[in-house]
Amino acid sequence: MDVTRFFKRLNLTQGLVIDAISFVLQYIRSNKLRTFLSLLGVTIGIFTIVAIFIVIDSMKEGVTASLSKLGNNVVYVEKWPWQGGPDSPWWKYARRPQPKYDDYLALKNNGRCIASVGMRLATRTTVEYKHNRTEGTQLFGFTPEFAKVLDIDIEKGRFFSQQEYDQGSSSVVLGHTLAYQLFPDGNAVGKTIKVAGFPILIIGITKEQGSSIFGMSVDENVLVTYNYIRRIVNTRRSYASIALTSLAGYSKEEFMDDARRVLRAQHGLRPTQEDDFSLNSLDAMQSQLDSVFGALNLAGLLIGGVSILVGGFGIANIMFVSVKERTKIIGIQKSLGAKKWFILLQFLFESTLLSLLGGLFGLVLLRIIAQIVGSATDFTLSFAFTHLFFGLVLAVIIGVISGYLPARNAANLDPVKAIDSSI
Repeated sequence: MDVTRFFKRLNLTQGLVIDAISFVLQYIRSNKLRTFLSLLGVTIGIFTIVAIFIVIDSMKEGVTASLSKLGNNVVYVEKWPWQGGPDSPWWKYARRPQPKYDDYLALKNNGRCIASVGMRLATRTTVEYKHNRTEGTQLFGFTPEFAKVLDIDIEKGRFFSQQEYDQGSSSVVLGHTLAYQLFPDGNAVGKTIKVAGFPILIIGITKEQGSSIFGMSVDENVLVTYNYIRRIVNTRRSYASIALTSLAGYSKEEFMDDARRVLRAQHGLRPTQEDDFSLNSLDAMQSQLDSVFGALNLAGLLIGGVSILVGGFGIANIMFVSVKERTKIIGIQKSLGAKKWFILLQFLFESTLLSLLGGLFGLVLLRIIAQIVGSATDFTLSFAFTHLFFGLVLAVIIGVISGYLPARNAANLDPVKAIDSSI
């Protein structure tokens, strides 16, 4: 008995779907312009809201990739905190001293939980080779430990030796982009350039890393050893950073408390005095970025919701017209025993299929544009399965909501009045 009832319901459902598809196709053929204009709202709505989420997700992926270059388990000692806002006491931070080489040595020699300590100086300078000259090029000088944080791979030549680090030799590694700007033929290794007016020998070219919003990509930078950079630039006017990693078996809190203890002692701070340095890690920045992208998603939902609302009105308009044109057919169906739920589902299927059609057009258009943007620019729009699924589910929801009122009106029609209708 149950099996028979199941197959009856299955056949009925198949009939509803087939009837809905045939109606949609017939309606499109007979009302091409009206259908196009009505579905355009759904197409634009789905396109807009999914496009906003794709852009936001792609931006988040780019930020996350840039953050990963900073090292997930690395703590940075710097003058300025990574967290900030309109209420941030920037005047206090501005008076702080830059991390010094003595801080680096103190952390290296006195830290109980610290596995490695690296230091970097960064400044802007000029780079010259014959008639080629670049202004404002970023110059990095770092210790061997900091080089591990940068995760540099060499395309041509070699990297610094330990002896070059110790002696601060006049040797330089050029970032990939900068090297090919100065030497289009790629033959930079072994040539001598001028950095900040000082001659220096090129020993290597890095592999291309790609862009990074946090400045950790070295593609357009000049790399030298720390002992060399502090001979040619004013360290007080350079941005200093010390990178720390923790020994195994210590929590993040123990590790950071140990670093704070060493630095406070090195700076001679009394217990009542505030820290004159910042301990920055990805945890604090990640939570701040999550809140920012959460707000962007909410704004995108509100903006896209307006477009979706317009599309819903278009679907509802089609279905109201459909009910009016098929009043006699509805009356005949009800006189032959069709239930209200059957009429209701019939029109809901039709409105859902129309909405899905409009949504698919929007998603296909978005996919094409994403491919064009990705091939024409460096910004990659990641069109994931979740975006496709979200767009289709949203189209179904729009179809059901937009078609419910016309479907309910059709289901509540009196069969006698419907058959006698002049339509």
